[in-house]
This record gives sequence, structure tokens and C-alpha cells, in this order.
Amino acid sequence: MAGYGRNYPLTLCIIDLIRLEDFQDSQTFYERSVMQSIWQEMIGRQFAAAIQMLGSAIEACPDQLWDDRSEGSPFWHLAYHALFFIDCYLSHNEKTFQAMDFHLQNSQFLPGDYGEYAGIVDTPDSAFSRSQLLEYADHCLKKSDETFEGLTDERALERCGFWWYQLNVGEFLLNNLRHAQHHAAQLILLLRRHAGIGIDWLGTKDNRPPAPTW
Repeated sequence: MAGYGRNYPLTLCIIDLIRLEDFQDSQTFYERSVMQSIWQEMIGRQFAAAIQMLGSAIEACPDQLWDDRSEGSPFWHLAYHALFFIDCYLSHNEKTFQAMDFHLQNSQFLPGDYGEYAGIVDTPDSAFSRSQLLEYADHCLKKSDETFEGLTDERALERCGFWWYQLNVGEFLLNNLRHAQHHAAQLILLLRRHAGIGIDWLGTKDNRPPAPTW
């Protein structure tokens, strides 16, 4: 071995090799831990921001628009659909998911979006209240934070618990985030078109950027 003289004891050579391997293992563990932390924090903050923008739209909706059905599904039903699936898909699987107490059968589905429910699914006669949906948004935000705090690299690579999605947990979370922001944008557009109300963009959770990493 380079750097060792002929008379360097073999025992010490072995000890030094073990120390080097331990150092390399600890360095690899540190690097993986850092990557895991970055994954949790960055994606978790963006997921939270999407939920917060959805909540801001719910809070800003005028009463006259809340249950307006003149153009199809009303504002509150679109919002509930988004929140329901954020909540559901942050669960490990169907069996561990528990819907809200005010949930009605099939109320998570939007009329016209699901061919298998054609003629069966409709918007409930009575609207869910703003306070119910704001509390639901808070519940989803807390659940999102808890999910990402407990996420590991190993968990992210496991198969997600919903059989109709052929995705690992990591990509499934990103899919869930995209669905949340999709409907947040839909609601924000309704507010702009029908009430002239704009919703502030959040660059990250609480619009508070983390400490620079560069």
C-alpha cells in the first residue's frame, strides 16, 4: 500500500483499512441523509404551498359564486374534490383513509369526469360550507407536513398503496401535488372571471423562502 513502509505492522494496516471503510460508509450515510432531507423539505414546502393557495381561493370566494351551478360543478364542489383526493392520496392506502364526517357518498366525484359513473354521480343538493372546507384544507396541510417529515428514500421507492396507480410513493406524491395545483388554478380562474378577485402566488410554504443553499 502506498505510504506504508515494509516494516509497517500488518495488524495496523488492517485497522487503518477498517477505519477508512467506516469513514466512507459514514460519509455515504451523511450524503444520503442530506439528500433525504432536501427531498423532504423542498417537495414538502411546494406541496404545502399548493394546499395553501387552494385554501386562499376557498376563503376568497364570494357567497354568490359558492354554489353557482350555471356552468356545471359549483365552486365548493370543485374545491371539495381537490381536498378529498389530497387527503386520500396522502394516506398509505384505501383502508387507512378516513373521509370527513360531512362526506356524502360519491361526493368526491365531479359529474362528467368519470365514465363509469355516468348518470350516477351528481353534485349534492346542499352545498358544503366554507368553514367545513377551510377546516379540511387545514387538515390536509397538517397531513402533508407529517407525510413529508416521515418520508425516507426507501419509502419513496416503494409501490404506492393505490392499485390503480402504477407509481412509487415518491412520484405518486408529485402526482398528488399536480392534481392539487391543477384545481387550485381552476378555482383561481373562476374567481378572476366571475368576481375579479386575484389570489397571490406562493413561491413556497407561507411564502417564506428557506435559508440559501448556494
